[in-house]
Amino acid sequence: MPSRVKWALASSAVGVTTSLMWSDTAISWWSNIVSFFLRVNEDATTSVMNLRSNGDADLHALFWGITALFVLFACTSRLQRASVMTLLGAWSAFVEFSQPWFTELRSRQDADLIGNAIGLIGVFVVFETMTYRRRHN
Repeated sequence: MPSRVKWALASSAVGVTTSLMWSDTAISWWSNIVSFFLRVNEDATTSVMNLRSNGDADLHALFWGITALFVLFACTSRLQRASVMTLLGAWSAFVEFSQPWFTELRSRQDADLIGNAIGLIGVFVVFETMTYRRRHN
């Protein structure tokens, strides 16, 4: 796949994730998913779903992790990946801090910042480990 296409997909992922974090839609969508899992097979899911904290930090980790994956696939070197991931981390923090400017339902939350970091760092570590193993096998 050409580099321009990879960067277009990565930019689109950043745009989609940013717009979700700045909208009220993501909160209601995620709440509906959590409620569904609490209703379906209640005996099996309730104990697991009750362990999750209140809020949507898991949604933040999921979406920023997916976004990181698109960005990492677009990068061509280890230095570029590290630099771009640093910028993406700063962007995710900016998005979190600026949420109150765009929505009335969302606010700045430390748990969401931690979710952002878990998603970004987790995907980066797994990606770098896989890249290293692929090169040394």
